[in-house]
Amino acid sequence: MSLTRPTARRLGLLCAATVAALVPVVGTVPAAMAAPAAHQGVVAGQNPGGTMVRTEQLASGGGFVEIYRVSASHYWGRIVTYYGTSVIDANGETAALQDNGEYTFLTPQGHFGDWIAVSGKNQFRGPGTFTIARGYTAIVEQTGKHQWRAKLKRPAGGAFLTLQTHAVDDGHGRLSHVYAGEEIVDPGGKAIYVVLSADGIITSFDPQAATGGEPPADKCTATRVQSIGAGTLAHMSNRPSGPRVSFTSVYDDGKEGPVLMPLDKNHPALPADAGILARITGANTAAPELVTRVEGGKGAPEAVTAFPAVPKGCRGTGTSSIPGTSGLPVRTAR
Repeated sequence: MSLTRPTARRLGLLCAATVAALVPVVGTVPAAMAAPAAHQGVVAGQNPGGTMVRTEQLASGGGFVEIYRVSASHYWGRIVTYYGTSVIDANGETAALQDNGEYTFLTPQGHFGDWIAVSGKNQFRGPGTFTIARGYTAIVEQTGKHQWRAKLKRPAGGAFLTLQTHAVDDGHGRLSHVYAGEEIVDPGGKAIYVVLSADGIITSFDPQAATGGEPPADKCTATRVQSIGAGTLAHMSNRPSGPRVSFTSVYDDGKEGPVLMPLDKNHPALPADAGILARITGANTAAPELVTRVEGGKGAPEAVTAFPAVPKGCRGTGTSSIPGTSGLPVRTAR
């Protein structure tokens, strides 16, 4: 682990009206596969309220997302990166955004995914027929300028869902509302996340493969935010898969951003040259603790903060209880 900062500014920190004039999409996605430089469901600085229920790490390692519940059909995420904060808001419909080939996905029920798209593996450009996550088939075709649709078929055959994009051009070459995203749940309760963009790029993600099958149920995650000194906050969460902690500081301009890389049971301690001491002890027990020393040097005492306990009945992993999808509905980006 190191204090590595992201290689490019997240587009998710910017409003859709300014994105297109700034940086190109780079990184894991070749230039020919670059998605439109805009997004839906993101409003910089907006706070829809609600209660924080858990934290999730960004796949790029450049920050994390605090997930908030407003109602049973309204969740939003506060994205915290080195460059500040922004919001992805799933109010009644799934929201998705993309930056440098990294997709962030949130459903109105609080199901979250963040993944790196790789051309030819989990990302394809239409038109064409492609095999996506968990053996599903996507038939991608263009229906107009900045308008694409993808007809999805289950591994056993049979179309059951159509994704449709209708990007909006403000007259100055800037697009918004360019992603249509949906959580697809099979009869066994296993889900995949699918996102279609307004230039015909489709990408998918299997959250159970990424989490080992752990459900994103809020009732099985406990959170707390703890000041550990020198203006540094520890965003702590504990769930059946183990404890996590991310660190932020508020800068002179009032923006909050990560100052250290996150820790979990697989990476329980900061390196010796991190500038502060921070480590998780008892990560594989029911009572993990965060040990920190931020000020005073090696002779100063260490502070010990207990992670919140995972709620009773939540030990171990589980499976989703979301019912399967049937019929042939259409999901359209708005």
